[in-house]
Amino acid sequence: MMLEADQIHHVLETTVKTASIILNCYLLYLIKYYSTFGVNVYRYLLTIDATLDLCLSLVVLIVQPIGMIGNDYTIIVSNGFFAGRSAIFDQIFITLYGFLLHANVLWIPVQFVYRYRLLCKEESTSTKANFVIATVTTIYALVTFVGIASFCQVRDEFQTNGQYVLNVNDWPLHNGEKKYFAGSSITEWRMFYWLSLWTVTCSGSVAIVIWCEVKIVKSLNQYGTGTQASTQRMHKEFHRALLAMAICPLVTTTVPVFYFLISMVFQLSSGQVSAFMTTASTCITQFNPLTTIIFLRCYRRVAVRLISCGRHQSHVTPGEIQATQSVSGAIQTISIHKSDHQINRNF
Repeated sequence: MMLEADQIHHVLETTVKTASIILNCYLLYLIKYYSTFGVNVYRYLLTIDATLDLCLSLVVLIVQPIGMIGNDYTIIVSNGFFAGRSAIFDQIFITLYGFLLHANVLWIPVQFVYRYRLLCKEESTSTKANFVIATVTTIYALVTFVGIASFCQVRDEFQTNGQYVLNVNDWPLHNGEKKYFAGSSITEWRMFYWLSLWTVTCSGSVAIVIWCEVKIVKSLNQYGTGTQASTQRMHKEFHRALLAMAICPLVTTTVPVFYFLISMVFQLSSGQVSAFMTTASTCITQFNPLTTIIFLRCYRRVAVRLISCGRHQSHVTPGEIQATQSVSGAIQTISIHKSDHQINRNF
């Protein structure tokens, strides 16, 4: 049986966002009880990022927005559990969806700026400078929120044009119920304002991430002996994780934006493609916790234990567990000393 576009979108968003909520809750649990980083700011960065992802996942799971193009007209339709019941509900939650998605992309370069200051500008990591960064980020986010709110409007004249876009994209209406086309806009200043902010944020994020990466790698190469070698290992581990956390979401959020721009120019319309692209643009909430758990050693170790804990549990005695832990601790100590010696010799 062939699934319709709205059914595909509903299945995709429900599956992806449910998994995202589970992953982000698990990541917050790991950060709370298993974080071994010596720098508290690292935990704060991951906590803020996981919290944003969790909020975005909850909003998308409820609203399940879908963006479509047709006849130079762009609409964002609520396709969730309460779709079409209240115009105010759709407008508020679709506005929150756009704001949280933009905040997630905005947070990527911000965390890289903080990380650059931590590793490369240790002498100037003042409270005043951090306050300036936070203030500028907050102002930009508020301006973006105003732009999204002006873009997401519900008007009677949107119904006819919105119905046309749904027909072009072969997007069915269940039982002929009325849909509220929150986020509708002809190509005018509101559309230009929103897409400009989004495009600048995505492009600027890529530039900031690349610039910070070059500086951070150069700073990591300056570490030498003793405690610095241990600090280098910790920074490199966190460096790999945040690099993956940056590149994957930037790709998943930038590609759909340029797809929608190209669709408006060349009049490309497809309900299935719109469903996949809208879902892909919110996959940032999955990549962030996954890359953190996979790349960061302390979280990866706990995840592996959780997966394999039930395999030998019924066949192991307390004495065997204690003996195994003693041997593992000795081996780990030897490995750490060997790693320190190897790093010191290399430098």
